Amino acid sequence: MLLSGCEGRTLVDDNPVFAAAPPRRSLVNESTLAATEPSSVSLVARDIQLTSSGSSTPVLEGNTVVAEVNGKPVFVDDLIGSARLAMEADPRLTDPQRQQIMADEVRRRLPAHIEQEIVLQALNRKIPEDRRKSIREAMEPDFEKLIESIMQERQLLTDEQLNNALAEQGLSIPLLKESFFRAQMVRGFVDTLADDNIPKTIDRGELVRYYQQHKDEYTPQERIRWQEIVVRFNGNRQQAQQKMAEVVNQLNAGADFGKLAVKYSESLSAKTQGDMGWLQKGSLTDDEVEAMLFEQPPGGMTKVFVRDDRFEVFRVAEHQYAHTIPFEEVQQEIEQLLKQRATEDARRKVISDLREKATIETIFDNAV
Repeated sequence: MLLSGCEGRTLVDDNPVFAAAPPRRSLVNESTLAATEPSSVSLVARDIQLTSSGSSTPVLEGNTVVAEVNGKPVFVDDLIGSARLAMEADPRLTDPQRQQIMADEVRRRLPAHIEQEIVLQALNRKIPEDRRKSIREAMEPDFEKLIESIMQERQLLTDEQLNNALAEQGLSIPLLKESFFRAQMVRGFVDTLADDNIPKTIDRGELVRYYQQHKDEYTPQERIRWQEIVVRFNGNRQQAQQKMAEVVNQLNAGADFGKLAVKYSESLSAKTQGDMGWLQKGSLTDDEVEAMLFEQPPGGMTKVFVRDDRFEVFRVAEHQYAHTIPFEEVQQEIEQLLKQRATEDARRKVISDLREKATIETIFDNAV
């Protein structure tokens, strides 16, 4: 989650702007890219073992290499750049605490970053640089919309305010932008590679088999929606009994249960016309009340129950009996589900195939 208030938002567009690449004029050579890094770069602390808080941890700085993907280094700041700066500026943290937190965050974020890096390297080999530049330019409006949405939800007016809010989560606008573009590029490229293995339609026989195998999922349990009217003794049982008798008389005369609950009930549910929500069998501790409720048709009422301190009467507003939803009513839903599963399977296979061909080393390889 990027910011509280943005729950559910993903940085990945479901329909990235990937089209057939133009005639190949140049490809990014990963060995050339790696050669541009300082020749002294190497995996540091490769044999360091991370242990629980309080034990020795690797010394992590912004330019510490924590992994190599096909020879390309991944630095601490590639993963937690802004967060590292925030931690280093926090006087409440001791150096060992700061190092442990950074190590934990690097370990947590590294697998996803490596997966992205593997895909991006494959993308760079296949998609010409000018095409990649065009794709990033096409994504600019989407990123601006994301920024505008975040600022509106958080009631922020300036980029400085946004950066301050992002800094609380170890982010910044540039870092957020780069994360957005990386996620978009990865998702789009993987979807492009997976597309040939995604069925455009699902055979009806397969849909029926799924329905038969999961029929219990399409058979909702019996349940009722119920209401209550509660009249408490409040030190005077006789007066409460007279009040409940008046309620019963009006109910028998056809008065609206909800309106009577608002007028007479001495329970919090009176504010919602006595509504108690949905109830499934086995949910009530009082077996007698539950049994009587589930015997009632919609609109049916129970007898008055006498408790130590109150009288209660209940009404069944709705009664949904257990039944299996016909296949025709859920066929489209099942087809969508199976297509989604097939898409995810195809995407996982693409990533798995790329990973099998990659050479990956991390400082955690020998950690226990």
